[in-house]
Amino acid sequence: MSVLWPLPSDLESIQGLVRAADIEGLIEIHGAPTDEYEPEGKHIFSAIGHLPTAELTVPKLLPILEAIWRKNFIDDDAELALRRPALEVLAEQFARFFGRKAKPQVRQQA
Repeated sequence: MSVLWPLPSDLESIQGLVRAADIEGLIEIHGAPTDEYEPEGKHIFSAIGHLPTAELTVPKLLPILEAIWRKNFIDDDAELALRRPALEVLAEQFARFFGRKAKPQVRQQA
């Protein structure tokens, strides 16, 4: 049996991308557990999990990520500006994996 890939955005994939981004350096620099960003991943999934593929674009995703970062990590424009490049990269990854630019592939299932 084969399935189209990519699938719609899912919590596990979103959390994996957020964890890999480690925007705050909590895992790599501070040695936090790998589940450190799970709350943010859940918030992102809640915000974008229902969006159609066509809406998963960087201009749509970046304000969502910024709002979540403001709520969970910072509440300062200067600090947000420092994180914006990394948040943009994360938004680009979401768009690439789940958005219009995603190229469906067929994977075989066992």
